[in-house]
Amino acid sequence: MGDIKIMPDEQKLVYLLIILIQISSITSFEPFTVISASILAGSAIYGGYNKYVCHFNECCDSSWIPYNFTMLETSLQEHLFGQHLAYNIVVRALKAHIREHSSPKKALAFSFHGMSGSGKTFVSQFIINSLYKLGLQSKYAHFFAGRSNFPMESKVDTYKMELTELIRGKVTECERSLFVFDEVDKIPKGVLDAVKPFLDYHEQINGVDFRKAIFIFLSNTGSQVIVERLMKMWENGTKRGDIQLGDFENLIRTGAFNEKGGLHKSETIENHLIDHYVPFLPLEEVHVRQCIEAEFHRRGKRFPHEEHIKEVLRYLTFGPEPHKLFSNSGCKRIIPKVAAVMELLDI
Repeated sequence: MGDIKIMPDEQKLVYLLIILIQISSITSFEPFTVISASILAGSAIYGGYNKYVCHFNECCDSSWIPYNFTMLETSLQEHLFGQHLAYNIVVRALKAHIREHSSPKKALAFSFHGMSGSGKTFVSQFIINSLYKLGLQSKYAHFFAGRSNFPMESKVDTYKMELTELIRGKVTECERSLFVFDEVDKIPKGVLDAVKPFLDYHEQINGVDFRKAIFIFLSNTGSQVIVERLMKMWENGTKRGDIQLGDFENLIRTGAFNEKGGLHKSETIENHLIDHYVPFLPLEEVHVRQCIEAEFHRRGKRFPHEEHIKEVLRYLTFGPEPHKLFSNSGCKRIIPKVAAVMELLDI
């Protein structure tokens, strides 16, 4: 079924009022009696019209934005490996923000940091799929990629103006909008300062309330300091499961502020408007094995043989020297490598 064309709210009510006044001209009812009746009838008809439209078209309400945390937790448990910090922070922060939706103090802002292939994009996709009925196809979830959307250093002011207008328009349409900025380290310095007012502690900006929106920034900045800190902790005998957010949060905040990229010297960081800096730890072989097994499973091979797993691992590299504890590409190259092994071995 094609989309139903939605008449603007003011136009619907004006048409209804005109019809009812015309009825009064050919009946014995007083015009003011008819107008009073029109207000009551208009309210009922308008409510029914919206309910009908929203049955077939995505609307900004709980039927289309269900906040399915059971789905989110299940997805993270089944597909996110070696990231207990990210799991705990994301789930708790989202639940707290949604629970306070009647009176949140500000928009929720995450900043995900870590090596490529550590799960940052996966987690942002799981969030969208659990919050919105249409998942990644929802018109209330918005994506920006550093190199694609903001390619030119010389157009920072233009990008800032366009981004400001776009975010304002989308949140005006739906206060529960979500914005994901990928490749933040590739975004020209200063562009993301445009987001700062929407993350601040304002009830409204020009009549628009941004406090129910969610912003997620994905970046490779800070990944080197995360690796170095984790290596030191490993050398000191700290178990991965015992690592706390406090071991990394200030480290990656400082790295994001000082390293080249979209958050370099950013007002958003300087004014403490990022609520959660989420470290994505580099993946060890045990976690890469879990990724490989999950991909075999997804392709119908529920229990892959050890030699099949080793064949995939053979394509991957680990570092840093001398211990070579962590996958240099995380789980990012797993999908094509598993496909190649299955084709090669005809399994």
